[in-house]
Amino acid sequence: MGKDDNCVKCNKCSCDLCSVINADPVDIEKNGLRLLTVRIKVRNVCFDKKVAVAVIIYDNCHRILAFRGFITIVCKDNECGECGTIERKLVFVLPDDIDLEELDVRVAANYIYPCEDNK
Repeated sequence: MGKDDNCVKCNKCSCDLCSVINADPVDIEKNGLRLLTVRIKVRNVCFDKKVAVAVIIYDNCHRILAFRGFITIVCKDNECGECGTIERKLVFVLPDDIDLEELDVRVAANYIYPCEDNK
């Protein structure tokens, strides 16, 4: 029995990825959810180097409520000077019972393979 003998071909009945979901619009306020938009700016980033950026939302008891991360590269074509800037807008969905005044947002960024030349 070969490795591919048990494989099932993808069809609409066997694959969840092929399914279509019809969903009605959701009223976020009615369901007790709140959107928090965080705008981040990381300055003095070397061109053509991979950078990992994480945004972490803490409550007043220092518990992590939400986090999101991404990897990006600042291209020299879009910037001038010796360093560039990463600017992003991230949106988080938080429970309605959280006081936004008591939240702490932190950003961490690190180079991935800082000693290697990506060119």
